[in-house]
Amino acid sequence: MSKILFLDSVAGVAGDMFAAAFVDAGLVAASELAVLPAQLGFNAVEIDVRSVTKATMCATHLSVTSQSESAPHSLSHSHDGHAHEHDGPEHHAHDHHAHGTPPASGSESHLVVDPAADHAHTHYADIDRLIAGSQLAAPVRARAQRIFRLLAEAEAAAHGMPVGDVAFHEVGSIDSIVDVVMAAYCIEKLGPVRCCATPIRPGRGFITMAHGTHPVPPPASARLLADTPVAATPAAITRANVELSTPTGIAILKSLAPEFVAEVPAGTIRHQGLGAGTMDLGAFPNVFRVILLDANPAPGATEAYESDRVVEIVCNIDDDSAEHIAWLAEQLLAQGALDVWLTPAMGKKGRLLTSLSVLATATGWSAHADWLLRNSTTFGLRYRTWDRLKLARRFERRASPSGEITYKVGLTSTGEVLKEKAEFDEQRAQWEQRGGARK
Repeated sequence: MSKILFLDSVAGVAGDMFAAAFVDAGLVAASELAVLPAQLGFNAVEIDVRSVTKATMCATHLSVTSQSESAPHSLSHSHDGHAHEHDGPEHHAHDHHAHGTPPASGSESHLVVDPAADHAHTHYADIDRLIAGSQLAAPVRARAQRIFRLLAEAEAAAHGMPVGDVAFHEVGSIDSIVDVVMAAYCIEKLGPVRCCATPIRPGRGFITMAHGTHPVPPPASARLLADTPVAATPAAITRANVELSTPTGIAILKSLAPEFVAEVPAGTIRHQGLGAGTMDLGAFPNVFRVILLDANPAPGATEAYESDRVVEIVCNIDDDSAEHIAWLAEQLLAQGALDVWLTPAMGKKGRLLTSLSVLATATGWSAHADWLLRNSTTFGLRYRTWDRLKLARRFERRASPSGEITYKVGLTSTGEVLKEKAEFDEQRAQWEQRGGARK
Protein backbone atom coordinates (compact mmCIF):
# COMPACT_ATOMS: atom_id res chain seq x y z
CA MET A 1 0.00 0.00 0.00
CA SER A 2 1.35 3.45 -0.90
CA LYS A 3 2.41 5.87 1.83
CA ILE A 4 1.69 9.57 2.30
CA LEU A 5 4.00 11.83 4.31
CA PHE A 6 2.15 14.90 5.61
CA LEU A 7 4.33 17.78 6.85
CA ASP A 8 2.51 20.45 8.84
CA SER A 9 4.18 23.81 9.56
CA VAL A 10 2.06 24.48 12.64
CA ALA A 11 4.45 27.16 13.89
CA GLY A 12 6.87 27.14 10.98
CA VAL A 13 9.73 24.78 10.21
CA ALA A 14 13.39 24.53 11.23
CA GLY A 15 16.01 21.86 10.77
CA ASP A 16 15.98 20.32 14.23
CA MET A 17 12.19 20.60 14.55
CA PHE A 18 11.93 18.52 11.36
CA ALA A 19 14.14 15.72 12.69
CA ALA A 20 12.59 15.90 16.16
CA ALA A 21 9.13 15.29 14.68
CA PHE A 22 10.39 12.07 13.03
CA VAL A 23 11.79 10.89 16.36
CA ASP A 24 8.55 11.78 18.14
CA ALA A 25 6.57 9.84 15.52
CA GLY A 26 8.71 6.74 15.97
CA LEU A 27 9.89 6.88 12.36
CA VAL A 28 13.53 7.30 13.40
CA ALA A 29 15.22 6.31 16.66
CA ALA A 30 17.29 8.84 18.58
CA SER A 31 20.15 6.33 18.57
CA GLU A 32 20.21 6.42 14.76
CA LEU A 33 20.69 10.19 14.77
CA ALA A 34 23.29 10.04 17.53
CA VAL A 35 25.89 8.43 15.24
CA LEU A 36 25.57 11.00 12.45
CA PRO A 37 27.92 13.70 13.87
CA ALA A 38 30.77 11.17 14.09
CA GLN A 39 30.13 10.14 10.49
CA LEU A 40 30.71 13.79 9.59
CA GLY A 41 33.91 13.82 11.66
CA PHE A 42 32.37 15.83 14.53
CA ASN A 43 33.53 13.43 17.25
CA ALA A 44 32.87 15.76 20.18
CA VAL A 45 29.31 16.54 19.10
CA GLU A 46 26.25 14.87 20.63
CA ILE A 47 22.50 14.98 19.99
CA ASP A 48 20.40 15.78 23.05
CA VAL A 49 16.84 14.42 22.85
CA ARG A 50 14.18 15.28 25.41
CA SER A 51 10.43 15.49 25.83
CA VAL A 52 8.92 18.95 26.27
CA THR A 53 5.47 20.52 26.49
CA LYS A 54 4.36 23.26 24.11
CA ALA A 55 0.97 24.85 24.85
CA THR A 56 -0.05 21.66 26.73
CA MET A 57 1.07 19.46 23.79
CA CYS A 58 3.80 16.85 24.34
CA ALA A 59 6.59 17.04 21.77
CA THR A 60 10.22 16.07 21.22
CA HIS A 61 13.05 18.61 21.21
CA LEU A 62 16.49 18.03 19.68
CA SER A 63 19.63 20.06 20.28
CA VAL A 64 23.22 19.70 19.14
CA THR A 65 25.78 19.93 21.95
CA SER A 66 29.56 19.71 22.22
CA GLN A 67 31.58 17.88 24.82
CA SER A 68 34.76 19.76 23.83
CA GLU A 69 35.74 22.97 25.59
CA SER A 70 37.73 23.96 22.51
CA ALA A 71 34.74 23.75 20.20
CA PRO A 72 33.72 26.98 18.48
CA HIS A 73 31.35 29.24 20.36
CA SER A 74 28.73 28.83 17.66
CA LEU A 75 28.47 25.14 18.48
CA SER A 76 26.89 25.75 21.86
CA HIS A 77 23.97 27.72 20.46
CA SER A 78 21.04 26.46 18.40
CA HIS A 79 20.75 28.70 15.36
CA ASP A 80 18.21 26.85 13.37
CA GLY A 81 16.08 24.70 15.61
CA HIS A 82 13.18 26.91 16.59
CA ALA A 83 11.13 29.99 15.90
CA HIS A 84 13.22 33.09 16.54
CA GLU A 85 11.42 35.79 18.47
CA HIS A 86 12.50 39.41 18.46
CA ASP A 87 10.73 42.04 20.56
CA GLY A 88 13.15 44.36 18.85
CA PRO A 89 14.72 43.71 15.47
CA GLU A 90 17.36 41.30 16.76
CA HIS A 91 18.89 38.21 15.23
CA HIS A 92 21.07 35.31 16.28
CA ALA A 93 24.42 36.27 14.70
CA HIS A 94 27.67 35.77 16.63
CA ASP A 95 30.62 38.08 16.83
CA HIS A 96 33.33 35.91 15.35
CA HIS A 97 34.38 34.76 11.91
CA ALA A 98 34.82 31.12 10.95
CA HIS A 99 35.77 29.06 7.94
CA GLY A 100 34.53 25.50 7.55
CA THR A 101 37.21 22.92 6.88
CA PRO A 102 36.67 19.36 5.73
CA PRO A 103 37.78 16.67 8.16
CA ALA A 104 41.15 15.01 7.85
CA SER A 105 41.02 11.23 7.97
CA GLY A 106 40.52 10.09 11.57
CA SER A 107 40.41 13.63 12.95
CA GLU A 108 37.64 15.68 14.50
CA SER A 109 36.04 18.25 12.23
CA HIS A 110 35.81 21.78 13.51
CA LEU A 111 35.31 25.38 12.46
CA VAL A 112 38.49 27.44 12.53
CA VAL A 113 37.75 30.67 14.38
CA ASP A 114 39.18 33.99 13.28
CA PRO A 115 38.56 36.25 16.32
CA ALA A 116 39.57 39.36 14.39
CA ALA A 117 36.56 39.17 12.12
CA ASP A 118 33.07 40.42 12.90
CA HIS A 119 30.89 37.43 12.04
CA ALA A 120 31.06 33.64 11.96
CA HIS A 121 30.73 32.21 8.51
CA THR A 122 31.48 29.02 6.62
CA HIS A 123 31.96 28.71 2.88
CA TYR A 124 29.44 26.61 1.00
CA ALA A 125 32.24 24.82 -0.86
CA ASP A 126 33.78 23.71 2.45
CA ILE A 127 30.46 22.31 3.69
CA ASP A 128 29.90 20.49 0.41
CA ARG A 129 33.37 18.93 0.58
CA LEU A 130 32.87 17.96 4.21
CA ILE A 131 29.63 16.11 3.42
CA ALA A 132 31.04 14.53 0.24
CA GLY A 133 34.00 13.14 2.19
CA SER A 134 31.97 11.92 5.15
CA GLN A 135 31.03 8.37 6.13
CA LEU A 136 27.31 9.06 5.66
CA ALA A 137 25.33 6.67 3.46
CA ALA A 138 25.33 7.80 -0.17
CA PRO A 139 21.60 8.74 -0.32
CA VAL A 140 21.94 10.80 2.88
CA ARG A 141 25.03 12.56 1.52
CA ALA A 142 23.23 13.38 -1.73
CA ARG A 143 20.15 14.72 0.08
CA ALA A 144 22.22 16.86 2.46
CA GLN A 145 24.26 18.24 -0.44
CA ARG A 146 21.04 19.03 -2.32
CA ILE A 147 19.68 20.96 0.68
CA PHE A 148 22.86 23.01 1.04
CA ARG A 149 22.90 23.64 -2.70
CA LEU A 150 19.39 25.13 -2.40
CA LEU A 151 20.61 27.31 0.47
CA ALA A 152 23.68 28.42 -1.46
CA GLU A 153 21.66 29.28 -4.57
CA ALA A 154 19.27 31.35 -2.46
CA GLU A 155 22.13 33.21 -0.76
CA ALA A 156 23.83 33.82 -4.11
CA ALA A 157 20.64 35.22 -5.63
CA ALA A 158 19.91 37.35 -2.57
CA HIS A 159 23.36 38.93 -2.46
CA GLY A 160 24.30 38.99 -6.14
CA MET A 161 27.29 36.68 -6.10
CA PRO A 162 28.34 33.35 -7.66
CA VAL A 163 27.30 30.24 -5.76
CA GLY A 164 30.96 29.33 -5.31
CA ASP A 165 31.57 32.53 -3.34
CA VAL A 166 28.73 32.01 -0.86
CA ALA A 167 29.66 31.99 2.83
CA PHE A 168 26.99 31.09 5.38
CA HIS A 169 26.58 32.69 8.78
CA GLU A 170 24.12 30.87 11.09
CA VAL A 171 23.44 28.15 8.50
CA GLY A 172 27.15 27.36 8.42
CA SER A 173 27.45 26.56 12.12
CA ILE A 174 28.10 22.95 13.12
CA ASP A 175 24.70 22.51 14.73
CA SER A 176 22.95 23.62 11.54
CA ILE A 177 25.10 21.26 9.43
CA VAL A 178 24.10 18.41 11.74
CA ASP A 179 20.44 19.51 11.57
CA VAL A 180 20.52 19.21 7.77
CA VAL A 181 22.16 15.79 7.92
CA MET A 182 19.62 14.55 10.49
CA ALA A 183 16.77 15.73 8.26
CA ALA A 184 18.37 14.07 5.23
CA TYR A 185 18.68 10.81 7.16
CA CYS A 186 15.01 10.93 8.21
CA ILE A 187 13.86 11.54 4.64
CA GLU A 188 15.99 8.81 3.10
CA LYS A 189 15.13 6.23 5.76
CA LEU A 190 11.43 6.66 5.01
CA GLY A 191 11.94 5.91 1.32
CA PRO A 192 9.68 6.88 -1.58
CA VAL A 193 6.39 8.39 -0.44
CA ARG A 194 3.86 10.86 -1.70
CA CYS A 195 4.80 14.05 0.15
CA CYS A 196 2.21 16.68 1.11
CA ALA A 197 2.77 19.85 3.13
CA THR A 198 0.79 22.76 4.45
CA PRO A 199 1.81 26.28 3.36
CA ILE A 200 4.94 27.50 5.12
CA ARG A 201 4.67 30.16 7.85
CA PRO A 202 7.57 32.65 7.47
CA GLY A 203 6.64 34.87 10.43
CA ARG A 204 6.34 38.64 10.64
CA GLY A 205 8.14 41.87 11.46
CA PHE A 206 11.88 42.52 11.19
CA ILE A 207 15.09 40.80 12.24
CA THR A 208 18.66 42.07 12.46
CA MET A 209 21.29 39.73 11.10
CA ALA A 210 24.84 39.83 9.79
CA HIS A 211 23.74 41.67 6.64
CA GLY A 212 21.63 44.27 8.47
CA THR A 213 17.98 44.64 9.43
CA HIS A 214 15.54 42.91 7.10
CA PRO A 215 11.82 42.20 6.95
CA VAL A 216 10.68 38.63 7.58
CA PRO A 217 11.25 36.53 5.55
CA PRO A 218 14.86 37.72 5.22
CA PRO A 219 16.58 37.67 1.80
CA ALA A 220 17.66 34.02 1.53
CA SER A 221 14.39 32.72 2.95
CA ALA A 222 12.44 34.95 0.58
CA ARG A 223 14.35 33.47 -2.38
CA LEU A 224 13.70 29.93 -1.16
CA LEU A 225 9.99 30.70 -0.82
CA ALA A 226 9.61 31.78 -4.46
CA ASP A 227 6.69 29.92 -6.09
CA THR A 228 5.87 28.34 -2.72
CA PRO A 229 2.56 28.73 -0.84
CA VAL A 230 2.93 30.61 2.44
CA ALA A 231 0.56 31.21 5.34
CA ALA A 232 0.09 34.17 7.64
CA THR A 233 1.25 34.16 11.24
CA PRO A 234 -1.59 32.83 13.44
CA ALA A 235 -3.44 35.50 15.40
CA ALA A 236 -2.63 33.65 18.63
CA ILE A 237 1.06 34.49 18.12
CA THR A 238 1.14 38.09 19.32
CA ARG A 239 4.84 38.90 18.99
CA ALA A 240 5.50 41.71 16.53
CA ASN A 241 8.88 40.41 15.30
CA VAL A 242 9.14 36.66 14.92
CA GLU A 243 10.90 34.43 12.38
CA LEU A 244 8.91 31.18 12.37
CA SER A 245 10.67 29.34 9.53
CA THR A 246 14.43 29.29 9.09
CA PRO A 247 16.26 29.04 5.76
CA THR A 248 17.41 25.53 6.63
CA GLY A 249 13.89 24.36 7.42
CA ILE A 250 12.53 25.86 4.20
CA ALA A 251 15.31 24.27 2.13
CA ILE A 252 14.61 20.86 3.67
CA LEU A 253 10.96 21.12 2.63
CA LYS A 254 11.87 22.41 -0.83
CA SER A 255 14.17 19.42 -1.38
CA LEU A 256 11.11 17.18 -1.08
CA ALA A 257 9.12 19.10 -3.74
CA PRO A 258 5.91 18.50 -1.76
CA GLU A 259 2.35 18.91 -2.95
CA PHE A 260 0.97 21.81 -0.92
CA VAL A 261 -2.43 21.11 0.63
CA ALA A 262 -4.78 22.76 3.12
CA GLU A 263 -5.42 19.71 5.30
CA VAL A 264 -4.41 16.17 6.15
CA PRO A 265 -4.99 13.99 3.06
CA ALA A 266 -7.34 11.02 3.11
CA GLY A 267 -5.80 7.84 4.45
CA THR A 268 -5.15 5.80 7.58
CA ILE A 269 -2.76 7.40 10.07
CA ARG A 270 0.09 5.07 11.09
CA HIS A 271 2.56 7.45 12.74
CA GLN A 272 2.41 11.04 13.97
CA GLY A 273 4.80 13.21 15.90
CA LEU A 274 5.60 16.77 16.97
CA GLY A 275 9.02 18.41 16.81
CA ALA A 276 9.37 21.31 19.24
CA GLY A 277 11.14 24.63 18.83
CA THR A 278 12.86 26.30 21.77
CA MET A 279 10.83 29.49 22.06
CA ASP A 280 7.63 29.65 24.09
CA LEU A 281 4.74 31.06 22.04
CA GLY A 282 2.31 31.11 24.95
CA ALA A 283 -1.01 29.48 24.10
CA PHE A 284 0.17 28.56 20.59
CA PRO A 285 2.22 25.35 20.21
CA ASN A 286 5.68 26.00 18.77
CA VAL A 287 5.82 22.70 16.90
CA PHE A 288 6.27 21.11 13.47
CA ARG A 289 4.08 18.07 12.83
CA VAL A 290 4.76 14.89 10.83
CA ILE A 291 2.08 12.34 9.93
CA LEU A 292 2.63 9.14 7.95
CA LEU A 293 -0.48 7.62 6.40
CA ASP A 294 -1.44 4.60 4.35
CA ALA A 295 -3.26 5.90 1.29
CA ASN A 296 -6.81 4.60 1.20
CA PRO A 297 -8.16 4.15 -2.33
CA ALA A 298 -11.84 4.82 -2.82
CA PRO A 299 -14.11 1.73 -2.70
CA GLY A 300 -13.62 -0.34 -5.85
CA ALA A 301 -10.74 1.81 -7.06
CA THR A 302 -7.48 0.29 -8.28
CA GLU A 303 -4.21 1.51 -9.62
CA ALA A 304 -5.83 1.31 -13.06
CA TYR A 305 -7.29 4.81 -12.70
CA GLU A 306 -5.71 8.23 -12.84
CA SER A 307 -5.95 10.37 -9.72
CA ASP A 308 -5.52 14.01 -8.84
CA ARG A 309 -6.63 16.56 -6.30
CA VAL A 310 -9.29 19.20 -6.91
CA VAL A 311 -10.90 21.97 -4.87
CA GLU A 312 -14.65 22.55 -4.67
CA ILE A 313 -15.77 26.16 -4.06
CA VAL A 314 -19.38 26.77 -2.99
CA CYS A 315 -21.40 29.91 -2.26
CA ASN A 316 -25.13 30.54 -1.72
CA ILE A 317 -26.68 33.46 -3.61
CA ASP A 318 -30.19 34.71 -2.73
CA ASP A 319 -30.00 38.35 -3.83
CA ASP A 320 -28.98 38.24 -7.50
CA SER A 321 -30.78 37.73 -10.79
CA ALA A 322 -30.85 34.41 -12.61
CA GLU A 323 -29.29 36.09 -15.64
CA HIS A 324 -26.30 37.38 -13.69
CA ILE A 325 -25.76 34.05 -11.92
CA ALA A 326 -25.76 32.30 -15.31
CA TRP A 327 -23.17 34.82 -16.50
CA LEU A 328 -21.00 34.08 -13.45
CA ALA A 329 -21.06 30.38 -14.32
CA GLU A 330 -20.14 31.04 -17.95
CA GLN A 331 -17.24 33.29 -16.97
CA LEU A 332 -15.83 30.80 -14.47
CA LEU A 333 -15.80 28.09 -17.12
CA ALA A 334 -14.17 30.46 -19.60
CA GLN A 335 -11.45 31.21 -17.01
CA GLY A 336 -10.53 27.53 -16.74
CA ALA A 337 -12.74 26.09 -13.99
CA LEU A 338 -13.05 22.33 -14.40
CA ASP A 339 -16.82 22.44 -13.89
CA VAL A 340 -19.55 24.78 -12.62
CA TRP A 341 -23.05 23.79 -11.54
CA LEU A 342 -26.07 25.56 -10.04
CA THR A 343 -28.40 24.00 -7.46
CA PRO A 344 -31.71 25.57 -6.32
CA ALA A 345 -32.27 25.52 -2.55
CA MET A 346 -34.27 27.13 0.25
CA GLY A 347 -32.27 29.55 2.38
CA LYS A 348 -32.74 31.53 5.56
CA LYS A 349 -35.96 33.47 6.07
CA GLY A 350 -37.67 31.20 3.56
CA ARG A 351 -35.87 32.72 0.59
CA LEU A 352 -35.14 30.77 -2.57
CA LEU A 353 -31.45 30.73 -3.40
CA THR A 354 -28.98 29.32 -5.89
CA SER A 355 -26.01 27.33 -4.64
CA LEU A 356 -23.13 27.97 -7.07
CA SER A 357 -20.44 25.27 -7.06
CA VAL A 358 -17.08 25.47 -8.82
CA LEU A 359 -14.63 22.62 -9.33
CA ALA A 360 -11.06 23.87 -9.77
CA THR A 361 -7.50 22.63 -9.86
CA ALA A 362 -5.47 22.55 -6.65
CA THR A 363 -3.23 25.32 -8.02
CA GLY A 364 -5.87 27.51 -9.68
CA TRP A 365 -8.76 27.52 -7.22
CA SER A 366 -7.74 30.66 -5.33
CA ALA A 367 -7.98 32.80 -8.47
CA HIS A 368 -11.54 31.57 -9.05
CA ALA A 369 -12.44 32.24 -5.41
CA ASP A 370 -11.05 35.77 -5.61
CA TRP A 371 -12.94 36.47 -8.86
CA LEU A 372 -16.20 35.14 -7.40
CA LEU A 373 -15.95 37.31 -4.28
CA ARG A 374 -15.28 40.38 -6.41
CA ASN A 375 -17.97 39.81 -9.04
CA SER A 376 -20.90 38.13 -7.28
CA THR A 377 -23.17 39.36 -4.48
CA THR A 378 -21.96 36.73 -2.01
CA PHE A 379 -20.13 37.88 1.13
CA GLY A 380 -18.37 34.57 1.62
CA LEU A 381 -17.72 31.11 0.25
CA ARG A 382 -16.65 27.65 1.34
CA TYR A 383 -13.97 25.45 -0.15
CA ARG A 384 -12.69 21.93 0.43
CA THR A 385 -10.19 19.61 -1.19
CA TRP A 386 -11.18 16.34 -2.83
CA ASP A 387 -9.10 13.39 -3.97
CA ARG A 388 -10.41 12.39 -7.40
CA LEU A 389 -10.24 9.22 -9.49
CA LYS A 390 -10.79 9.50 -13.23
CA LEU A 391 -10.47 7.62 -16.46
CA ALA A 392 -7.67 8.23 -18.89
CA ARG A 393 -9.05 9.92 -22.00
CA ARG A 394 -8.40 9.96 -25.70
CA PHE A 395 -10.28 11.56 -28.57
CA GLU A 396 -11.11 9.83 -31.85
CA ARG A 397 -12.60 11.12 -35.08
CA ARG A 398 -15.26 8.76 -36.42
CA ALA A 399 -17.52 8.69 -39.46
CA SER A 400 -21.26 9.27 -39.06
CA PRO A 401 -24.18 9.69 -41.54
CA SER A 402 -23.74 13.47 -41.29
CA GLY A 403 -19.96 13.54 -41.43
CA GLU A 404 -17.09 13.01 -39.02
CA ILE A 405 -17.62 13.55 -35.30
CA THR A 406 -15.26 13.45 -32.29
CA TYR A 407 -15.73 10.82 -29.60
CA LYS A 408 -14.29 11.01 -26.10
CA VAL A 409 -13.10 7.57 -25.02
CA GLY A 410 -12.54 6.63 -21.35
CA LEU A 411 -9.88 4.02 -20.56
CA THR A 412 -8.04 2.41 -17.70
CA SER A 413 -4.27 2.80 -17.48
CA THR A 414 -3.94 -0.61 -19.13
CA GLY A 415 -5.89 0.60 -22.16
CA GLU A 416 -9.22 -1.09 -21.41
CA VAL A 417 -12.04 0.97 -22.94
CA LEU A 418 -14.85 1.48 -20.41
CA LYS A 419 -17.04 4.07 -22.11
CA GLU A 420 -17.26 6.56 -24.93
CA LYS A 421 -19.37 9.55 -25.83
CA ALA A 422 -19.75 11.88 -28.80
CA GLU A 423 -18.73 15.49 -28.19
CA PHE A 424 -21.85 17.56 -27.53
CA ASP A 425 -20.96 20.66 -29.56
CA GLU A 426 -20.39 18.59 -32.68
CA GLN A 427 -23.57 16.59 -32.06
CA ARG A 428 -25.54 19.79 -31.70
CA ALA A 429 -24.17 21.14 -34.98
CA GLN A 430 -25.26 17.97 -36.77
CA TRP A 431 -28.72 18.06 -35.18
CA GLU A 432 -29.14 21.64 -36.34
CA GLN A 433 -28.14 20.65 -39.87
CA ARG A 434 -30.80 17.94 -39.83
CA GLY A 435 -33.50 20.14 -38.34
CA GLY A 436 -33.36 18.57 -34.90
CA ALA A 437 -33.40 14.90 -35.90
CA ARG A 438 -31.04 12.79 -33.75
CA LYS A 439 -30.44 10.11 -36.38
